[in-house]
This record gives sequence, structure tokens and C-alpha cells, in this order.
Amino acid sequence: MVLFAFLRNLIAGVSPEFTVLTEIGIIIIIATFLAFLVKISKQPLIPAYILTGILMGPLFFGIIKDRSLITSLSQIGVVFLIFTAGIEISIKKLKEVGMVSSLGGIIQIIILFFVAFLVSVWFGFSGEAPVYIGLVVAFSSTMIVVALLAEKREINSLHGRIIIGFLLIQDIAAIIALAVLSSDLSVGSILIVLAKALAFGIFAFFLSKIGNTFLRKSADNREMLLLVSISFLFLFVIGSFIADLSLVIGAFFAGVALANSDYKIEIQGNINPIREFFAVIFFVALGMQLKLISSEFISLLVILFLLVVILKPLVCMFLVRVFGYKKRTAFLTGNALGQTSEFSFIIVTIGFSLGHISSELFSTLIILTVVTMSFTAYFIKYERKLVNKFSWPLNILEGIKSKNEELEYLYDHKKVILFGCHRVGSLILREFEKNKDDILVVDYNPEIIKALINKKIPCIYGDFMHEEILDKVNIKTAEVVISTVPDFEDNMNLIRKINRINPDKIVIVVASRISEALELYKRGADYVILPKFVGGEIARSIVKKATKDKEWLRKIK
Repeated sequence: MVLFAFLRNLIAGVSPEFTVLTEIGIIIIIATFLAFLVKISKQPLIPAYILTGILMGPLFFGIIKDRSLITSLSQIGVVFLIFTAGIEISIKKLKEVGMVSSLGGIIQIIILFFVAFLVSVWFGFSGEAPVYIGLVVAFSSTMIVVALLAEKREINSLHGRIIIGFLLIQDIAAIIALAVLSSDLSVGSILIVLAKALAFGIFAFFLSKIGNTFLRKSADNREMLLLVSISFLFLFVIGSFIADLSLVIGAFFAGVALANSDYKIEIQGNINPIREFFAVIFFVALGMQLKLISSEFISLLVILFLLVVILKPLVCMFLVRVFGYKKRTAFLTGNALGQTSEFSFIIVTIGFSLGHISSELFSTLIILTVVTMSFTAYFIKYERKLVNKFSWPLNILEGIKSKNEELEYLYDHKKVILFGCHRVGSLILREFEKNKDDILVVDYNPEIIKALINKKIPCIYGDFMHEEILDKVNIKTAEVVISTVPDFEDNMNLIRKINRINPDKIVIVVASRISEALELYKRGADYVILPKFVGGEIARSIVKKATKDKEWLRKIK
């Protein structure tokens, strides 16, 4: 309280030409401090930024005076957020998502939209408000989910691929929705806006072909590549303004124009720091606009929360199961999609600025998005415990065959079972190239399993934490069990299960740190591989020998 009073007095005493700089500086400092606290608790950072806006806005301490400038800067944040979302929409990824993500994603959007629409009508909302509520509930967060999947190394797992497919379809639907909302919602106006958006898409396709030439010439200079990328962005944003379209449409198609570029990764690396800075301003500006909500809106918030964290995951689970995937894959897919999207922030901001939704509904939907995003971190972190306790609703579809997950190559009971065949696992597998009938590989990446099947190496798709997989590979008869999966808790559980089934077999696992290795040894591991230390030892021996024998170095190279 004293601190905020001091900051308010500080800004009041600053000369006008430095007021804006001081306000932005205070925003960044407080947002950084709160984000640090949130990161310690392993929560998404967005709630910290919105909380900064709430504290600094009129609802609490009223520190920020020039709110119009902050709002203008936040528009740049929107542009960069949508631009980076567009970069993720590559033709290759759209081809990979398959029927479950494309058709299933569309069905999920329609179901959730209409359920939320009907709920809002039941609460007495009319006009455009039910449309905004339906859209907010229908979409999930690409930014949050992909970050959490990457952290758990599950992006390339089967459920990870399906999830990303759902999110890609949702992002495209969100852009179409934003295009429609930028019209006056009459049929004629909607058709005109969609036609303009389509023209933008075609323009983006052709410009992407020309743009590769500019990017190729700029690729050897990071600063030049950044300038060319940003120029593409603002070229489309200005074009959307001239065409009387939302700047969001221009930003999205600017991203799409660069999505299939050879320099996509470099562009993302250059743009992300700028995006993060302006995104902070955007989320702070959102927090500054929040107001206290009445009991009626609290009831709406609770109902919408249940739709997002219970109904949406259930719908996704049932759709994935109906499309021929196992119960576990279906549950993990739905479990990750139980939140609203970063597009929700933009949708409600547009609705509020156009007068389509009230300030209380605006605040309710922002709070809904922040809370559901926060819950997602826990849903994905504890997904393997949740799947055992809460996947029972899918039992009613037990009769559906899992035709899309029958990825395995014929095998008998093997001497060696290798869990995980990426990096370390692939190197271990080389030792069995001549005696491949002695080993069975278990991996959760369908592409790896398909490659092994082509090589006629005994393998099976699945997660070794699933009891069904351990039973299927018959771990009782194996002489050696090797896990190259880097997750410490998973390896601890594997050792515990092996000790229960057959404590005499040899168990080799991987660890990231010495402290983890020591704990794994205590639990019964026969040997723990520390890849970084092993790599360091090999590098040291190479350097030592290379200084004495250059011809040997040339040969191993």
C-alpha cells in the first residue's frame, strides 16, 4: 500500500515529457516482480501481467494516468501475438492433423459454442453478447498448451500431435470469427468481410513466394532479417486498415505469409522478444479495464468455468475415442484443452470496444480465461494421475476398436526391453542391429515406431507408465530393462514396478542430474546414465587424443 502511494506520488512529480517513460517503466518492473513470484509457483505468467494492470488501474491504486497511450501500445501487443499465431499455421502441419483434429476440432467448436450460447441466453443475455460468450468458451490456448507440452517433451507424442491439430483448427476458426465480428454482423457485411479476408489469404500466399527472395538476401544479417519480418507485418496491417478490416486479420496473414518460409525459426527467434514486451503492455491494459462483478455474473462465471474445464475436455475425449484412438490418448487430449484461449482476450476487447458486451461481462470473461489458464498447468502436470482416476466416462465407448493406435511389429518375449528410442535410445539400439530379435522397443512417438516397423525391428507404441503396456511387453521375462526416458518420476515408478515384479533383472535408466542419479541408485537402479556427463567425458577423450593424432581425428570425423 505504501509502495503504490509512493509510486503514484513519484509519477505526479515527474515532468510531462518523462511521464510516459516512467509509467511504462513502473509497469514493466511490477509485472516482472509478480511474474517472478508466479513462476516460482509454476503458473502461467499471463495472470501476473493482468494482476499488474488491476493493481495499477482505477480498481485499486490508479497509478497510471495516461491510459490511452497504454491502450495504444497494447494494440501493438495484439498485432505481434496474432502475427506469431499465424506463423504456426503451416500447410505441412495442417496436412498432418488428419481427420480427428480437422473434423473433430470443428465439431468440438460447434458443440461448445452452442452450449455456451444457450447458457448465456438462459442467463438473460441478448444481442451480440451470447455470441462472444460462445466464442470464448469454444477456443483453447495454443500459447499455454504448447509451452506445457514442450516442457514435458510430449509435443511429438500421439496425443501431443492431436492436441496441436485441434489448436490449429481453433486458431483458424478464431481468425474467421474475428473477421466476422469486425463487420456489423449483417449477412451482406459478413460476406464482404470474409471475401476480403480470403483475398488477403490469397495475397499472403503469393507474397510468401516473393518474400522468400528478400528473406534469403537478409538471412546472413540478423538485424536485416528482423526488419524485413516486421516490414511484412506492418505491410499487412496497413493493408487491412485500407481494406477496412480488423488489424488482427492483417497480422494473422502476415504470419501465414512467413509460416512456410525457410527462415521461419530465425524469424520466430527474432520476433519473440519484441512480442513478449508488447504482450505485457497488452495484458496490463486488460487488467486496468477490469471491474468488480455482481453476484449474477459470479454465477455465470461458475457455470462457464464448468463448461470449460469439464464439458470441453469430455467432448474432446469422446471425439478422439470415436475416431478410433485408445482411452488413454483420448483422455490426455481432452485434459490438455480445458481452458480458454489467448484469442479470448482479443475477442472480448473487440466486443467491449464496439459496445457489444458490458464492462461486467468483459471482466467476467477475462477472469474466466485467467483462471482456466492457471488450472491447465496443474491438469497437464498431473495428467498421468488424473487419467487413472477420471477416464472412466470413456468406458461407455469400450466397444470401439483402437484402429489408429495399432502400431507394433510382431514380437515374442525379448531379453532386452528398451523404453524410449530418441537420442540416447537410438544409440543403444545400434548395438542390437545384428541381433535385433533380442530387443523390443517401446516408444510414445508414432513416427519413431513407424520407422522401426519399416526396419523390421520389434517394437510397440505406448507409454511405459501404462500398466497395459507393461503387461503387453511381459516385463517378467526380460533380462534387461533400459529406460532412456528423461523424466525422473517416471523412472522412479518404473524401478518400483520392476522391483515388485522381478527384482533380479538388470535395470538401466537415464537421469539429468547427479542428485537424481543417486536417488535412482537408492531405489534399485543397476546403472544410471548421465548423458551430459558421458558426453563430456567422450569430448574430453577426443580432444586429448586429437592433439596427438590429427589423422585419427580426421577418420572419426
